[in-house]
Amino acid sequence: MDKSSLFLAGLTEQVKEQLLAITGFTQGNFPIRYLGLPLTSKRWGRLQVILAVLFSIHSFCGSVFILPQSVVKEVDKKCREYLWGSNEVKRKVSLVSWKKVCFPKRQGGLNIKGCGKWNVASVGKLLWQLAMRKESLWMKWVHGIYIKADTVWSHRAPVDSSWYWRKINSLKDKMQH
Repeated sequence: MDKSSLFLAGLTEQVKEQLLAITGFTQGNFPIRYLGLPLTSKRWGRLQVILAVLFSIHSFCGSVFILPQSVVKEVDKKCREYLWGSNEVKRKVSLVSWKKVCFPKRQGGLNIKGCGKWNVASVGKLLWQLAMRKESLWMKWVHGIYIKADTVWSHRAPVDSSWYWRKINSLKDKMQH
């Protein structure tokens, strides 16, 4: 019970005291850390929502699959619109270009990772794991079926290989430079 606290709002002092007495907990105060993350009672700003929610939605699929350009553009568009407060009814003008917003903070940006670059980097991680021969069932399968005696970098995807394997191979030039 030492680590547990109650966070109460919208109650009279009398009700708060009764709840604390019954449960044996202490009353918690914000800000606190939970699982290493800061929790606050304040509402998140648009940037926090974009970084924590909107980009995490595409991060899962985007770390495994090369997303079509139409999806990448739509995700970036929705994030831009949300950042500037636009919606279907009300259009707002972007105060800064999306390219500038995606710069690191030390270069004047907001450190938002553009969907396309994030996707290439995430899938590129799979190429790196193949090159390093990381142990996993998928890595063994790819080496056994496609790469065989080649290295990842010298291997050329056969025309009859899966679309996914051909897409991953198309990233090699971007990853080597």
